[in-house]
Amino acid sequence: MPDPPSQAPMNYPNAPPPPENAPAGYPAQPYPGWQGPPPQQYRPMLPAWLSFGGILVLVGGVLVLVGFLVGAIGNSTFASSGATNATQTYFNTMAIFDALVGIGIFLAFLGWLFHQMSRHHQMGH
Repeated sequence: MPDPPSQAPMNYPNAPPPPENAPAGYPAQPYPGWQGPPPQQYRPMLPAWLSFGGILVLVGGVLVLVGFLVGAIGNSTFASSGATNATQTYFNTMAIFDALVGIGIFLAFLGWLFHQMSRHHQMGH
């Protein structure tokens, strides 16, 4: 087996020789076909305590709050109204209440799950 070129690292004997303009040890430019390091990834500026999961929990909490407010408005409207369509209005507001609270609880759980996954991912590295 022929000796590796004098400028090639000894732990990579099959590496091609570096370009002529390279200083001893490291090439000035990468070898043909080699890719450089990936570009720097930029993330939105968020406080350290806030994560994507935390945002989902906040949105879910707001939806639950709005759902309960709609339910309270529906209850007070039904109690104070003597109109014949009060029952239909009450059932409509209760349907909105159920939808908002259900989606809010689901988003809060999903946000908690994302938050836990991101914290465990950070601890693992």
